[in-house]
This record gives sequence, C-alpha cells and structure tokens, in this order.
Amino acid sequence: MTSKSRSRRVQKSRTPRKTRSLSSRIAWGRIIATAIVLGVIVSIVVADKIPLIGASCNVPEPTPVKNIVKKGNELTSEDSTRSIVAFRSQIQALIQQSGIAQNTKLSIRIMSAQQNEIFFEKNPDHYLTPASTTKLFPTFAAYALLGADYMVPTRVYTNAPIVNGIVQGDVYLKGYGDPTLTEQDIKDLVREIAKKGITSIEGNIYADATYFDDITERHIYSGDNEIVEPLAPITALGMNRNGFAVEVHSGEVSIIPQSDAISLSRSGLSAKEPVIAKKSTKAEIKNKKSSKKKEVAKASKKKSKAQKSKNTEKKKSTKEKKKGKKRASLDPYLIELSTYVGDVPKAPKSRKGKKARVSISTSGSASGLQVVSVSGRGSATSYLTMKYPDMFVAGVLKHQLKLAGISVKGSIARKVTPENAEIIGEFKHPLSYLVGLVNKNSDNFLAEHVYKLVGASAGGQKNTGKVATETVKRVLADNGIPVDGICIYDGSGLCRKNLFSAAVQTMLLNRALKLPFGQDFKNSLSVAGVDGTLRKRMTGTYAASNLRAKTGTLQNTSALSGYSYTKDGEQLIFSIISNGPSVGEYKQLENRIGEAIANFSYASSLKGSQ
Repeated sequence: MTSKSRSRRVQKSRTPRKTRSLSSRIAWGRIIATAIVLGVIVSIVVADKIPLIGASCNVPEPTPVKNIVKKGNELTSEDSTRSIVAFRSQIQALIQQSGIAQNTKLSIRIMSAQQNEIFFEKNPDHYLTPASTTKLFPTFAAYALLGADYMVPTRVYTNAPIVNGIVQGDVYLKGYGDPTLTEQDIKDLVREIAKKGITSIEGNIYADATYFDDITERHIYSGDNEIVEPLAPITALGMNRNGFAVEVHSGEVSIIPQSDAISLSRSGLSAKEPVIAKKSTKAEIKNKKSSKKKEVAKASKKKSKAQKSKNTEKKKSTKEKKKGKKRASLDPYLIELSTYVGDVPKAPKSRKGKKARVSISTSGSASGLQVVSVSGRGSATSYLTMKYPDMFVAGVLKHQLKLAGISVKGSIARKVTPENAEIIGEFKHPLSYLVGLVNKNSDNFLAEHVYKLVGASAGGQKNTGKVATETVKRVLADNGIPVDGICIYDGSGLCRKNLFSAAVQTMLLNRALKLPFGQDFKNSLSVAGVDGTLRKRMTGTYAASNLRAKTGTLQNTSALSGYSYTKDGEQLIFSIISNGPSVGEYKQLENRIGEAIANFSYASSLKGSQ
C-alpha cells in the first residue's frame, strides 16, 4: 500500500467526524438562542406586573419601557379610540360612585403629553378655587424668569475703605428673598468676610430688606383680609422661617439663634423650681367633700337635660351615621388631610415642662429691637415670630462677627445699600431647592416668598405683590396659556379669590415639559407613596413612585394636578379641582383617578370593553 492511498483513507475516515461536530454545534446554538428568547419573554411578562419604582426627586427619571406590539397584532386608530372611550367611561363611573355631594363643582382634564389628545374632561374651562395648586404658577414663572440654575443671594456690602483689615465705615446686609437662610449660612458669610482679612468694623451694621416692599402680611397684599393660616412676615431679608426659640432652664434664658436685635427682660424670673402641691389640711379636705357634693348635684341636673334632648339628638345621629358610613370608608390619612389648610400641619406649639410656671411674651419697640419678657420659675421653651426679621438677621450677623473675633463698634439699624457699595461676603441657595420645598411640601410661607421674588425680579420693589400677579400672567401669556379667566392674588393658594381651571393647569404642566427647566419643575412635585404631601397616598399601586403632582387643600376645596405614566409608558397630564363640602371624598376620588391613569393600557382597555 502506497503512502498516497494511506493518506486518502485517513482523510476519508476523518470527514464524517468533522460533520458530526458541526451539526452538534448548530443544535446547541439553537437551544441557547431559544432559551434567551424565552427569558426575554418571561422578563417582559413579569415586569408588566410590577409597579414603576425609583422616580426620585433628585435623580432623573428612568425612561419608561413601552409595551411593544408585534406586527399583525398592532392597534389600529379605531382600537385606540375604543380604548380611550372605555377609559372615559371608567373615569365617569369613578365620579358617579365617589359619593361626593350633588352641589360639588368639578373641573377635570386628562390629556396625553405626547399627542395632546384629550383622554377625559369634565367642565375643563370652569374656573374654581384651586387651593395649593396655585403654587404651580409662581414657581413656573420663577423658573421662566430666572432659570432653574438661578441662585438666590444674601450679600454683605460696604462702601467704606478697608485699611489694614479695618472697615472704616458701615456694613450693609441685603436680602434678595431667600427664606431658607440659617444660622450656619450667616456663619459662612462671616467666614467669607474674615478671609478678606477684615478684623474690625468701625461703623454700623445696616439691614436692607428693600428688595421686597414693606407689606409683609399675606392677607393684606392679597386683598382677602382673611388670615386662613397665620404666617410669619414675608420679607426679603429673614432667616429660620422668621421665627426663633426662647429656652428657659433653671433661671437661664437662651435665644436660639442668638441675635443682638433681641432685648431680654428677666423681671421676676427665678432659678428655683416651682413648689409642688403641699399636703391638704383637714379644713381643705372638708371643702373638697362639699364641692364634690355640689358637682354630683350639677351632674344630675345635666342628666335630666340630656334625657330631654335625647329625642332631638336621635334625628341628628341617624344623619351622622349615614355620613359616618361614608367617612369610615375613607383612608384615615385623607380625613386627616381634609382638616389641614394648605396641606401642611401647623408649626410646633410652645411647650412647657410639667412643673413650669414660666411666662414668655414678646413685643416690638420703636428702635426696631424685639423685646422678650420672661418671668416665673421652672423650665419652658417657646417658639416666637420675629417682629422685625431684617433686624433680627442683622443682629445674628453682628453676634457671629464678634464670635469670630471681628469687632463691631457701631449698632444695628435699617438703611438702603448705597449703589457704589461693593460685596465683601455672599451666600447663595439654589432656586430649585426653594421651589422643591414649596411644591413637594406645599409650604405656604416659602411659596409667598417665591411669589414676591417673581414680582421683585421684575422690578417690583414697590407693591411687590401686585407686580408679581402681573408678571405671572405675562409669563403665562408669553407661553401661550390663556389668562383671561385667571385670578391670582397670592403665591400659596390660601386666598379663596384665586381662580384657575383644569384646562389652564394642564396647559401649564404640558408647556413646562417643553421648556429647559421642565424636568426640574416636574421633579419639584410630590411623588405618590414616596415623599411630600403624597407620601401616604396611592401606596402599593401603579401610581406609587410614578405619579408626580401638586396637591391642594382648603375648607371646601381639594385639587390634584400633575403627571403620570401609563402601563404603555405614555405620559398623561391631569388636573382635578373640586369645590364643595366633601373634601375627604374628593381626595379619595383623586386617588382613584390617579390609579386609573397609571393602570391604563390600550390593550387591557380593549379587553375590558369587549
């Protein structure tokens, strides 16, 4: 046998082995590809069952995943129309089943952000009291005028020469409407001044709050003359929400934060703890017994009166039971919210120790100093409103300068900053930080500052509130939003004379998405089930961590306006404004509509309508 014939036989014997190896590889490749496809299908099905998560106020939203329909099963325009018709029927049914009062006034609109298509509307052009959804308008205007990157400054100026670290004249502390200033921020200002080598100020420290006008009460510049919620003065220069604490302990009094603008009177203040009740004498015991007999006699009289009124109360109780059944079906959080004004609980009340016999009072003086009078004995803490916030902040600055070793020879007073003055210290807070606090927490005090900031930035240093209203309307008109029926008199929505419609609110929300600050504006809204005034609402639903909105609450008013993604990943814009006596029921309805929006899918709507 030759070598050639051997090589041929070897080649012939190896050929089938190569063929088998290739075919097995192809088979295994098909199996792996099939497993991958099945894994993708399963993940899509499972993902469709899980609510959207992770839409944080500080992190950009993830792009929503859309349900892609294969060719051959594509939804036609007729299918889309039928889905929307079914959705409209669902929302109408929710309204009818809500149990709201017959005399309720409603204005509702739900629309697509991408297609501008109306999904549902009911009286969309009716102008109603919007409560705190009013806040959407001045915050939108602030972003439009100043930009989302704007920083609200607080500055220290001087027009005096600085020689060898000595300011040979006066210093001016000017505020530009930042209500979130803190004691720490003042310390940062002092550090900036110290970095310039300044060791002494020979003149005065002047407070300058003239960036806003001197009308500091919301109920006055709004013209409603109704103190719906007591607010501290609205000023261009302030701090600590324009309030401070007085702490009394064992005869020692602390002002927090410390300010040279406070004059403290300690007349009658004792370091001793109050005397605890002494043991009763025999005479006192007899008096107590006789008083108990009198109380028993009074109680029997009350019983007979109660028996007489029992029949009349029976009628009332049956009515109350009917109402009670409706209220019992409501989420307790909604009932709690319906008692709030402007969505926010009131500020903490003053508290006193169990053994306290301390009296703390305050008053203003002609000099601009605030007098705090403390008397009695024991321990107590009281939260007081600043009478003159601008002077208080100037007093804090002076105190902190002294602590930093910078002497101040003059006093504190008020004066306008000269035009030729130069900045020697500056602190800034982002506008987006302020807007986020306003819209997420529905903070009325901060909202009024944003409202006045809008007016002041448009040159309204006089009659700032009126200029703010005109400026908001001008900004809306410039963005194609009709202003003919709009009424806006304050920034918080506490004024009942404010009027907006659901159509106008959805137009503003839609326009915001198309502007550079759109995402910042959207991020400022409360997230359902996560934070702000929606943190306990719509939890455990597709709306949670998805729906973002501004809430509104007043007596006889509830509102909810914002954005939500559907199951298909389409973004819908909605506004619901209700005026009437059923605030708790209105909020329940808002929740159900919000959940229906988040649950909407063209395919599932078609299945439900078949």
